[in-house]
Amino acid sequence: MRTKIYQEVKRENLNHPIAIVGLPGIARVGKLAVVRMIVELNAKRIMDIFPYDYPAWIVVGKNGVARPLKSSIFLYKGKDRDFLFLTGDAQPLSPVGLHKYSKFIAQKFHEFGCELIIALAAYSMGRVPEQPKIHVAATSEELLKQFLDHDNAVLFNGGTITGANGLIPTYGKVYYGIDGVVLLAETYENLKMDPKASEVLVNLLNDKFSFQIDVSKINLNDRRLREFFERIDIEEEEKIEEPGKERTYIT
Repeated sequence: MRTKIYQEVKRENLNHPIAIVGLPGIARVGKLAVVRMIVELNAKRIMDIFPYDYPAWIVVGKNGVARPLKSSIFLYKGKDRDFLFLTGDAQPLSPVGLHKYSKFIAQKFHEFGCELIIALAAYSMGRVPEQPKIHVAATSEELLKQFLDHDNAVLFNGGTITGANGLIPTYGKVYYGIDGVVLLAETYENLKMDPKASEVLVNLLNDKFSFQIDVSKINLNDRRLREFFERIDIEEEEKIEEPGKERTYIT
C-alpha cells in the first residue's frame, strides 16, 4: 500500500488525538459527515493512501487531469485535543483487501497515538426515517454507555457491520488496544445521498466534542463543500463508477 506524505506528524506533537472515519457506503452518510467536519474545521491533509485493492480505474477531472483513487487523512488541531479524519474515494473490493486496508489504517492511528477511533456509517432501512436514530456499537461496555447518553442514540443490538467503517475500529482494539465505536445513522438504502442522516451524526459529535459545526450546510449545494471536493480531488462516487458494476461496500 503506497502513501504520499504532505506533512510529517509525530505522535509526541499530538494532543490526545481521536480518529474519526467516514468512508463511502450507503447514501454516503459517513463520508458526507466527515467531509463536512473537515471543511468546517479547516483540517489539513497530511497523508494520501493508495490501496492496491481499490477499483481498477482512475478519476479524470474537468480539467483533464487524471489521478488514481485514494484515501486521505486530515489533521485538526483543537484547543483541548487533536482529531484525525479519514475519508476516501472508495473501499477495497475484496474481503482480503478490506482486512489489509483496515489493519493498515488502524496501525497508522496507533502510530499517531490515537486514544479512540470513531467510525461513521449508515444503518440501512427499508423506508425513509422521519427522525434518523443513531445505532451504536463499541469495543467496550463503558464506551458504549458514553455514546448512548445522546438523546438520539440507541443500542445496536446484534447483527453484523460490513466494510472498513466497522473493521477499522475493531482492528484498532484487537491489535493496538485502541477503543473504538461505530455510529450508524438510519437511512433509506436506495438513496444516493442522505444529508439528514449525516446531520444527526455531526450533531452527536458536536455535543460530544463542542465542534460547533453548522449542520444545515451538509449538502453539495454549499459552495465550500463543492470547493473542498475540487481541492482534494475526492469525487462523487457515481461519477467514478465503472459502467455495469455495483459498489460492493454497504456501510
